[in-house]
Amino acid sequence: MRITMIAIGSTGDVRPYIVLGRELKRRGHDVKIAAFDTFEQAVRKEGLRFHPISGDVRDFMATVMSKGANGVAFLKQLRNSLVDIIDPFLEDIETACDDAEALIGTFFGQIFQSLAEVRHIPYIQTHYYPMDRNKTAPIAAAPGQRVGKAWNNMTYPVGYLLISMMEKYYLSDWRKAKGMAPRKLKAKPDYELNGHTVPVLYAMSPLLMPRPVDWGANIHMTGFWLDDRSAQDYEPEPELQAFLDAGEPPVYIGFGSMVSGDMGETQRIVLEAVRRSGVRAIMAKGWGGTDLPETPNVYMADFVPHDWLFSKVKAVVHHGGAGTTAAGILAGKPTLVIPFGGDQPFWGNRVRQLGVGPKPIHRERLTVRRLTNALNLLVGTKSYQVAAEELGSRLKNEDGDVLAVDVIEHELRKWLRQEGRQPILVEPVQQSVDA
Repeated sequence: MRITMIAIGSTGDVRPYIVLGRELKRRGHDVKIAAFDTFEQAVRKEGLRFHPISGDVRDFMATVMSKGANGVAFLKQLRNSLVDIIDPFLEDIETACDDAEALIGTFFGQIFQSLAEVRHIPYIQTHYYPMDRNKTAPIAAAPGQRVGKAWNNMTYPVGYLLISMMEKYYLSDWRKAKGMAPRKLKAKPDYELNGHTVPVLYAMSPLLMPRPVDWGANIHMTGFWLDDRSAQDYEPEPELQAFLDAGEPPVYIGFGSMVSGDMGETQRIVLEAVRRSGVRAIMAKGWGGTDLPETPNVYMADFVPHDWLFSKVKAVVHHGGAGTTAAGILAGKPTLVIPFGGDQPFWGNRVRQLGVGPKPIHRERLTVRRLTNALNLLVGTKSYQVAAEELGSRLKNEDGDVLAVDVIEHELRKWLRQEGRQPILVEPVQQSVDA
């Protein structure tokens, strides 16, 4: 089956789709991934088709993760990031779906669902963080991760109303031009499409957040879609291997695709905190990397696969992206999250609640003193190590991408049968980990 997958965002949004696309391709599907052009080489390396999306991913991330990126401010920043590219953006994703027989998309309001609606093809929604009402956590980008159950519940209808209002800005004219009715303001996700119920896949493990019992049967929590092949052919630089061999295991520190604010200042705070705490550290340059002086006990690294590196460090410090959080815990490492925005405060709070690391420090509140104290707690608290190792060993039993494709094939087969069309030939769906 020809499947188009649209992933809008950074590495943490696109890499899981590459893993999912690899498994779909292994089962005989023809997969195309639409994303910012930064990811073309990574997609094509897996033998998957690629379609570029207008815009610059670094500019996009700098806008949506800028200072105060939560709540209404986050949606305003997202709107600002789309102002200059919305027309070519919509044109690009339309073209990406020209030959699609099914569509899978990361959450971006109702744009992708509207595409599936006008083309009369199956659509599957995916999430990397909670976007369906629950008492465990507020909607992504909402402030107040630890306010309480009533607040958590309330953020979802408010959040979806705000999202609906923003959609009127960028989607109304497009729908009108397609002869489609305007979308109504709604206080909850709309999972009805051309007489079908939209399946929803969460690339999250119920070990980190149990599946809410009141979620609908169309919502599946499959486990993380982690890349277990990135280290297969990796050979570390001699200098990196020498650093690892020269003393006790270091702490990994990296902020991935984060480019917001003064990243040079963030790195200077980190280096001083490392010096004061006395830990050895491998610091990933990431997208926001700047030239810094050589520092004792610190190795400045370019890209190193997480599944290779995390097995060799004592603990991990990062921005709290879903994939990086999962990779650190899978490796059984105590974790400190320094969230910049978006869903990252959620993952920082889950790390703390699961007992695998100390209280997260939001980037805007990061100081040398706070980070020094947190690093000492991170490497000196035995309970964090024990909890991380136990949770990591349990995560190793999950196979999120395989289960996700089982569900995808099952749902596509059901969708086609409901329309009286010939279903694709698939293996019987396996039992879900959230069953």
